[in-house]
Amino acid sequence: MKKMFVFAFLLTAVLFLAGCTQKEKLYVLNFGDYINDELIDSFEDEYNCKVVYTELNSNEEMYQKMKNEDYDIVIVSDYMIDRLYQEGLIVSLDYTQIPNYDFDGYFTQAQNLINNQCTNFKNYFVPYFWGTVGIMYNTNVEGLEEYVEANGLSAIFTDNGYKKGMYNSSRDALSMALLYNGYDINSNDDTELNTALNTLIAADYEMWGDDSLKQLIQTGQLDLAMVYSGDYLDELYTCEINEETPNFGYFAPESTNIWIDGMCLTSVCQNADLAYSFMNYFNDTENCAENAAYIGYAPLSETVYNLLYTEYDYDYDASIFFPYPEGSTREMYHYVSIEHYNKLNDLLDRAKNN
Repeated sequence: MKKMFVFAFLLTAVLFLAGCTQKEKLYVLNFGDYINDELIDSFEDEYNCKVVYTELNSNEEMYQKMKNEDYDIVIVSDYMIDRLYQEGLIVSLDYTQIPNYDFDGYFTQAQNLINNQCTNFKNYFVPYFWGTVGIMYNTNVEGLEEYVEANGLSAIFTDNGYKKGMYNSSRDALSMALLYNGYDINSNDDTELNTALNTLIAADYEMWGDDSLKQLIQTGQLDLAMVYSGDYLDELYTCEINEETPNFGYFAPESTNIWIDGMCLTSVCQNADLAYSFMNYFNDTENCAENAAYIGYAPLSETVYNLLYTEYDYDYDASIFFPYPEGSTREMYHYVSIEHYNKLNDLLDRAKNN
């Protein structure tokens, strides 16, 4: 009797494991903490599949990962979408397979941004979230908020005695320094790039960092730093969860970067049908709102945006969630060339080691 029981148990276990291995797999690459895990779970249940999900910290890390491993979907930023498009690593999307994707339901400004600044690769991604690059500052430092709002980019690019942090990213540091000097954000002119380099050197940064810069502002180790709008929002939500009073603010000058992250289908995708289902699932209005509420970033869909301010009772500064107002001159990063990319990396190393 015991033997029969053991045999039945083993048979059940084998059948269970066999059922697991028969599930379709979808390989997804994304930034860290940039999706609602519960939505992934519900997608797996609905489609009887397994999402093999990988998180990394930067576009460049994801690019290298893609060169060594196969993924079905990657979620990256605009300039990296541009690079992946130019190198043939992503494919043009069949939007009929994503019926929940409603481009006409996007804010008019978002439509214009995609049509005007994503011309080459606009059919190669589904927008995920958007935002700005700006200055996060410690509100406990007397007069700093007024100083930042009065001086804009000058507050982060001049040696003003404040403890400042800058992104340890050649794209962000050099491009924003170009913009500060009145040049095109994607300039490849050596004279202009050297001016940007000298600006970074003269600014005398306390620290070159990553997403951790936001925490150093909150703890008072830095007075101000250049961050993405999402970094500020992440820290804001952390304070809310911990029932702490925020001691920091965020200011995005009119002359700054406007970014869009997007979902892309890779050229080596092994399961396009499931990949399209995944994109469609996360473009469902309710799912998109739930994902946005979890992450805290701004959706491009006007319907989802309104849902966040009604059903989810958002009361945050609307300018954070509407980063590209009418008449805005904010510029998007582009991938110029591998030579330009290497040049930016070289200049950043020089700025940090000077």
